[in-house]
Amino acid sequence: MNAPIDWKKIREEEFPVLKTMTFLDAACVSFAPRRAVEAVKAFAEMTARQDEANSSAHHIAMDALRAKAYDEAVKLFNADPEEIALVESTSHGLNIAAAGIPLEDGDSIITTNLEFIQVALPWCLMRKTKKIDIRVCKTPDNRFRAADFAKLADKTTKILVMSTVEWCNGWASDLKEIGDWCRENGILFVVDAVQQMGVTKIDTKECHIDLMVAGGHKWGNSPYGTGILYVNRDALDKIGQSYGGYLNTTVPEGGWGAYWEKLDSQSVFDWTFPNTARKYEIGGTSNYPGAIALGESLGLVNEIGIENIQQHVWELGEYCMDQLEAIGGTIITHRDPGRRAGIIIARLYDDVEIDRKVLRALHARRIFVAQRFTDNVGGFRISCQWYNLKEDIDAMIAGMKDIIELIGRKPDYKG
Repeated sequence: MNAPIDWKKIREEEFPVLKTMTFLDAACVSFAPRRAVEAVKAFAEMTARQDEANSSAHHIAMDALRAKAYDEAVKLFNADPEEIALVESTSHGLNIAAAGIPLEDGDSIITTNLEFIQVALPWCLMRKTKKIDIRVCKTPDNRFRAADFAKLADKTTKILVMSTVEWCNGWASDLKEIGDWCRENGILFVVDAVQQMGVTKIDTKECHIDLMVAGGHKWGNSPYGTGILYVNRDALDKIGQSYGGYLNTTVPEGGWGAYWEKLDSQSVFDWTFPNTARKYEIGGTSNYPGAIALGESLGLVNEIGIENIQQHVWELGEYCMDQLEAIGGTIITHRDPGRRAGIIIARLYDDVEIDRKVLRALHARRIFVAQRFTDNVGGFRISCQWYNLKEDIDAMIAGMKDIIELIGRKPDYKG
């Protein structure tokens, strides 16, 4: 039997900043653990000296420091090594999908009405040059299932692009059900997993996803500008290459250091590119601190275990919803088992301006939550990250109760 996880100990060792505030806003941007900070510091020191035999070897050594990020992502998502690449951000990865998946006039894509604007934005831009149809799925209960998308799909539909967890109500879609439907209907399934990576399990062998991207700065606890791109090996031939960088090409015999020293090296050549997800990377000098930090942060997630994290987050979210209801709040997030991650959405007052006053008053007390809406769905967004404890929820609830008393009006939002 595995020993219980000491969440408080990990929190104190890796996230000392949490002693100074009540932080429940990882869905916006989270903090880096100490191990990531120390790794970035060590890299900064490395850049001020040269431990290798020459500058080429020094450059290659810097490139090698990115390896841990790939390895940890492979483990986290149960992916194959050739299916993982590093990108700058979620936006970067979604633009790779938009640029690489061929669409013609008359083609359609499907998305939902609750997405963060970046999810559909590259295809919205595409409408300036191509006559494509963006179909928006909207449901009465703000849940999304394969049957809902089937109502919008036809022979013109080429892509379904959506978030794995909706940012404004916390709904976690059934990726297996939707992915299977996409595969059966020849539709490429593109997902933004930025609100899920590192907090609940995504197994790429259990659910069919063609392309998935997640920036590291939220639940990945790595706000350094690097994220993970997953491309299913069966989709590698369906999504065009985005960039032509020399580090994406087949490595020449002896490595690049030896190649530069060859008398007859060429600038114009029939370069070949391994058919892996790394062909979507920029392929040049990269964001080394971002990759190094992400490797450390995802390594911590894998060290704890994504199943352990998932269970802790689900229990914390349940406690959060119960406590909010106890003070008169209305829960927007669905309680369906397994259909949420770390985001809990709630409302207090029917007048959203009063809720905004509550938000500002909480921030003044260094209790950090957010307020988010899309298409009239949303409210207070409370992030139950794995480093959070019930005492964080208790502090938020105590703050809300004090503010409600000062307002002199009981919560009255009924949805």
